[in-house]
Amino acid sequence: MSLIPLKPPSAEELARRGIGVKKVRARNDDGTLKADDPSTPDINEAWEEKPVKKAAPKKPVKKKD
Repeated sequence: MSLIPLKPPSAEELARRGIGVKKVRARNDDGTLKADDPSTPDINEAWEEKPVKKAAPKKPVKKKD
């Protein structure tokens, strides 16, 4: 039995689900910021994309008389 590698969902799929993508600084296990590796010029390890759920619109608050 072979394992099938899962692809991350595309930007269109995330938008359809109501989830956006935000770039945030990558962090190490101890919480410090991760540096970019100069030996891989085509990949920036210092930044990563995190899914962000879009907030529902707020309903107006009714005032009590």
